[in-house]
Amino acid sequence: MKPKNKLKPDKKIKMIEIRGIGGLLKLGFIGICLAAGFGVFPGIALMYLWNVILAANTQLPAIGIAQGLLLYGICIVIYLLRNRPKFSISCGSFSELSDDELEQIITKAKLDAEKRMKMSGFELFQSKLEEIEKAQKQEQEEKDKKEV
Repeated sequence: MKPKNKLKPDKKIKMIEIRGIGGLLKLGFIGICLAAGFGVFPGIALMYLWNVILAANTQLPAIGIAQGLLLYGICIVIYLLRNRPKFSISCGSFSELSDDELEQIITKAKLDAEKRMKMSGFELFQSKLEEIEKAQKQEQEEKDKKEV
């Protein structure tokens, strides 16, 4: 008995199911077709082009399938190096902030900073620092009184 799927599959998406040996055979067939179409065929085409144009008309040697594939690989690498995309990330358009919006953002940032300071125990250190400063002032006043 198949479990009921509450989510309805999207009709626009076509998926290939890999179940059992038949699914593996489909996957292998698709992989071989992609490798032949995007790898081997252009390599063989470049081999024939080289042999017909350059080897027949000049003193360059004829090449085989392996050299045609290497020539195709070199062409791909050169293409990728020359047409390297400029890397940029854009997350949306930004509109100009008004002065009020900017003030609100700044006040929120200040409040958050104050909350963080309170949470980190900075006030304890600040109060101890103030006590030390008061004690130093009192000592300085006592020294001044003794000198007079």
